[in-house]
Amino acid sequence: MAGRTQHLLAAFSTCLAITVPVRASDVLQFLTNIAPPYQEMVDGALDGSSMRTLSCVMTRLNQRYEVDLAPWLRAREQVRNGAAQGLFSVAADFDNQSGNGRLSLPLALERWVWVTLTGVKPMRFALEKDQRVAAVLGSNQLKWLEGQGANIGGGARSTVQLLRMLAARRVDAVLVDEAELHIAWQEAGVDPTALAVSFERYMPLGVYFSNAFLDANPGFLERFNREIAACPSSSMSLSPMERRAVLAAARHIQEMLLAEPRLLPALLLADQASAGLSVPQILERDGLYQRHRTTMNHPLVRAVRDHPLSALLARLRAASKGEVAEIQLFDNAGLTLAADPLPSDLWQADEAKFSQTVPKGSDSIFVDAISFDESTSQYSVQASFALPGKEPGSVAGGLTIGLNIEHTLNTDGAKPWLP
Repeated sequence: MAGRTQHLLAAFSTCLAITVPVRASDVLQFLTNIAPPYQEMVDGALDGSSMRTLSCVMTRLNQRYEVDLAPWLRAREQVRNGAAQGLFSVAADFDNQSGNGRLSLPLALERWVWVTLTGVKPMRFALEKDQRVAAVLGSNQLKWLEGQGANIGGGARSTVQLLRMLAARRVDAVLVDEAELHIAWQEAGVDPTALAVSFERYMPLGVYFSNAFLDANPGFLERFNREIAACPSSSMSLSPMERRAVLAAARHIQEMLLAEPRLLPALLLADQASAGLSVPQILERDGLYQRHRTTMNHPLVRAVRDHPLSALLARLRAASKGEVAEIQLFDNAGLTLAADPLPSDLWQADEAKFSQTVPKGSDSIFVDAISFDESTSQYSVQASFALPGKEPGSVAGGLTIGLNIEHTLNTDGAKPWLP
């Protein structure tokens, strides 16, 4: 412990890093704490989903770095005063204390779930004034509940204590990170079959950088955020519960489209038109589409926008009341036939939505990981399907449905919890 303390105190000598631009030879100092599964010790080494993503990002940036452990409040103060450059994994502040720094895009996601006793709330749990709820003291869940004006029925120092409060019926529901629930239920001594969970929201966990460091290194946060997309976290993968909810919602849209009599003839006609195109010709079309997409002044763009099926997709999307973020139809060459909204590119064959469906047969389904849209602050998931052709086993094209997954999960009922 003394050696660790000396290492942390020595970090105060690194203030130069926040006053001059950082170089690849400089060693950036990051601080964190133990919070499984995001940061945890494995065989004496610091590991976890956030740690692995950070390591991937820094490797791609060709930037040296060190990570040390420190108590949370002290670590945050060290970042503010320049003793360290970053702190992770940090959630958005509900107490408005983040004015001295900025948060990166998510390294990982917390899944906040309501835990109730089975039979008490058969439907999705929703806050009501007469319901007593609880969360861990000092947690972001508790700060959020306070901001919602919830009837907080007491505090607990750990998720284990929360579960015991729930089992004793001292509260009606507890709000926890699902990852902590998987760790705590055995120690709490509760029967997992007596628990039900319903989704509340995602909470992104990022790296908190000081404004002083970012001001001295313009563009660093943007470069850091770009590399996060190339370093997917295991926490961005769908859980079995999430995957079931996504597939149920996406299949509902798929079934409505398959019942549309104009769908198959339009796909077969598009397949005939693209069958003779070479890859260079397709890439040329894709480039023209991308250059003219915003101005709408090219026939390739207008053909997608004005296709009768695009109007149908727009109606389906509007009827979802925010659940469906995008719908896209493409032919056997991967060229977009119809979509709402217009996609950023015309050719989809270089993406998993195509490669994991159309070439693999008419029953193929591909569900991607969770992605974060910084412009809308929404989390989305794409579910893609191969669409059957006229002959048995043949494929006429593909369909991608992008869902606002928080909306999807919030319309799902409470489910028995499975550890």
